[in-house]
Amino acid sequence: MMRKFVISYGKIIDADLSGSQVYILEILAEEGAVKSSFLAERLSITLPAVTNLANKLVSKGYIERQIPENDRRVTLLAITPMGKEIHDIINERYATLMDALWDGFSEKEISNLLVTYKRMVKNLEEHQQQKE
Repeated sequence: MMRKFVISYGKIIDADLSGSQVYILEILAEEGAVKSSFLAERLSITLPAVTNLANKLVSKGYIERQIPENDRRVTLLAITPMGKEIHDIINERYATLMDALWDGFSEKEISNLLVTYKRMVKNLEEHQQQKE
């Protein structure tokens, strides 16, 4: 649910920015330069889908392809300064939204909600493990 808020703010800044593209910017801002296969795994999508998303982000100047000197067979994707700026703006607006959403909640209400979310995540993880 929270990711939907971030994606919505991404669209305000750049109407052509998809949820997956916002998530790629988030991953690259956190992880640094990574292989496409890493992104495919994190987003649970195919390598061709990552390539398509990356091509669009490269054309906007938000990410770039890098070829390490020590292994020229590898291509990494990295966030650019412009991409970092867009990522920061999205996160700032997201933080403002979250402050407004949490306004008026007591510490106990927030604590109860966090306990509930943690339990939901645990249940989801257990459900996914059972399916495997």
